[in-house]
Amino acid sequence: MAVIQDVELKKRKRPMAFIYIILSIGMIVQFLPITWMFLGTFKTNKELMSSVPTLLPKNWQLENYISMFTKYNLWQNILNTVFICAAIIIVQTATSTLAAYALSKVKPKCGKFIYMFILGTQMFSTMALLFPSYIMFVELDMIGNRWSWILSSSAWGYAIVLYKGFFDGIPGEMIDAARIDGAGTTRVIFNIMFPLTKPVYAVCILNTFIAVYNDFLFPMMLLPDSKDWTLMMRVFNLQKANSGQAEMYTMLFITCIPTVLFYLFAQKNIQEGISTAGIKG
Repeated sequence: MAVIQDVELKKRKRPMAFIYIILSIGMIVQFLPITWMFLGTFKTNKELMSSVPTLLPKNWQLENYISMFTKYNLWQNILNTVFICAAIIIVQTATSTLAAYALSKVKPKCGKFIYMFILGTQMFSTMALLFPSYIMFVELDMIGNRWSWILSSSAWGYAIVLYKGFFDGIPGEMIDAARIDGAGTTRVIFNIMFPLTKPVYAVCILNTFIAVYNDFLFPMMLLPDSKDWTLMMRVFNLQKANSGQAEMYTMLFITCIPTVLFYLFAQKNIQEGISTAGIKG
């Protein structure tokens, strides 16, 4: 999706040099910190702490990356991150889809009350749920179990509200026609509801991934063992341990890579979902 549409270019008679200049400045401002961090991964601690900062490293070296993977076993942190994010996305998408479909099309008794209750959960801060969740999982003897974080993070009312809003816009005649053809609830969801709202799913999955990926306080409380730590928990631990600047630069750049790759692979669906959400709103 272009920032400036072709229709807008045709309507304007004057050159749009000013807009392009502003966009170029914005791009430089946005990418300069990432570029600085990337180049810092090839520097030594002495060079990073120098009173006269330099953009390019004096001596390019990969020791920082080698040290991070050998010293802190980052491959295990990466595998933990992938597993936790994938599990939460799968569980949340499945449960939220079923709940949204029931509230939108099945319309159970007290459905409006249930929907308002789910909507009301969005008014509570995550920090307010921190200690009650901890006490609950202590009683369930699930501290140190990955499923404690997966189950607690999968219950997100935002996804149910978002899906229900788009399910409401799908005509009931389409579902009735599918049922006449012999389709059950599962087939209706996968063959009708999901394809028609696929871009919205992409946006919700992206938001879920970012929220889970950036979280460290909740999992730090539920998963105290370092073998279960994710990348963000490792970053927090390095910061608390006052590690060297070179290690922090390298670790921070490594943690940026998954989010960039995730967006690049789902870019088309995410842009369509943002546009669709804007029209729906």
